[in-house]
Amino acid sequence: VNTNLRPSLLHLEILRHTSTQPTMTSSSIPIALSNDSLAPSSSAAAAAVGVGSTASKAVAGAGVAASKSASSAIAALTWKQHIVIGGLARGTATSSMFPVDTMKTRLQMGATNGMHSVLKPPYFAGYGAAICSQIPYGMVVFGTYETAKTALIEKFPGAPKLGLYLSAAVLGDLMGSLVLTPGEIVKQQTQAGLYKTNTDALRGILARRGARGLYQGYFGLVARDLPFRALQLPMYEQFKDFFAARYTNGVVDDIRPHQAACIGAAAGMISAGLTNPVDVIKTQMMVGKGDASVLQVVRNVHTERGILGFAAGAPQRMGFLGGSSAVFFIVYEFARGTMQDGSLSWTVEMMG
Repeated sequence: VNTNLRPSLLHLEILRHTSTQPTMTSSSIPIALSNDSLAPSSSAAAAAVGVGSTASKAVAGAGVAASKSASSAIAALTWKQHIVIGGLARGTATSSMFPVDTMKTRLQMGATNGMHSVLKPPYFAGYGAAICSQIPYGMVVFGTYETAKTALIEKFPGAPKLGLYLSAAVLGDLMGSLVLTPGEIVKQQTQAGLYKTNTDALRGILARRGARGLYQGYFGLVARDLPFRALQLPMYEQFKDFFAARYTNGVVDDIRPHQAACIGAAAGMISAGLTNPVDVIKTQMMVGKGDASVLQVVRNVHTERGILGFAAGAPQRMGFLGGSSAVFFIVYEFARGTMQDGSLSWTVEMMG
């Protein structure tokens, strides 16, 4: 030991000996040195141990905080990024499940010749109109929803989250319905076989009723989509919170895309089943040739097919929206995770 050093606290390393001396493990003991003597300082040792313990706790706490901060950062996207992700996810989901949607529409319109009329090609009739409206719809709905949800949570931190999710979902769907309705009308009239192509359907609608015809059944669409979205998105958020509390230590953004897909499918199927009667009414209003009111459509369906008429296409609708929700949320959550600051953490661990 350098005895020229001023009084200070040093660490002397005691090495393991292989001689007849008692075996000692390597450790670090604080020694107080002075110009007059060299003796262990118990108070210095205690202080060092206390500092070390505090430092260890601080490092551990910082690690946990950093981990949670990194996870939370995944959700901190701009509204522009949410718009892009919403459009991408919506387009993918619509494309992958479109044939099921076609069969559902035929069933709700009372297809003749039984299942042969339902299952016969073409399966992608009306696809062009659908994709041209569904992508902007996804951009508007989820851009609005995520932005409104974040703003509401920041403004009302003590409010129940379910109410905030519900408000954001309603606002998002109201905005999206304005974009979706024209394409939905063209798509469904083509799916139902009233026209051979989307172009024919568009021309026919405009010739018969003008631009106003593109919003035929708008209120039926809103009456269907508002309850659906008001159920689906809050249910998805609540299911995520429950899953995170049980499996990811309460960190929602640690839920991986394939897990989000299962959660989204469950929320989509339940919401679809509960809102199927309104979907039947909406389809009849959009495909019908008159200006029938909601009450008139309800009477017609009940007269022709009884109470079970409102369940027409329910299995197909649940399968369609369950599947499309799974596709939507796996794409949405995957894209959200990879887009945040260029992070590819979920790309590597997605199926881990």
